[in-house]
Amino acid sequence: MADDRHDTGLALFLTGLMLGAIAGVLLAPASGNETRQKIATRMKALREEAEEEFEEGLEKIQTEIPAKKEQYAEALKEGWKAFRAVLEKDQKSAGSSKA
Repeated sequence: MADDRHDTGLALFLTGLMLGAIAGVLLAPASGNETRQKIATRMKALREEAEEEFEEGLEKIQTEIPAKKEQYAEALKEGWKAFRAVLEKDQKSAGSSKA
């Protein structure tokens, strides 16, 4: 849950950063050619940052999902054990109440 908020906050931050950079470049007094060059440079930098973030996210997914899978499998096994224990207890109590 906290990771979702962190990821959303990061996405909003990067979006704001990009929009602010574009607005700053467009509002700065410079020639059209200079402005286009600045925009291209900034967009390249933002693209590189986004690619780095994507790679980090992909690596995180590749490392964390297998670990979580093992945790969930173990929890599921424990849940089934508890469920079977309750069923056996109910069956025993139902058998003893019939007698």
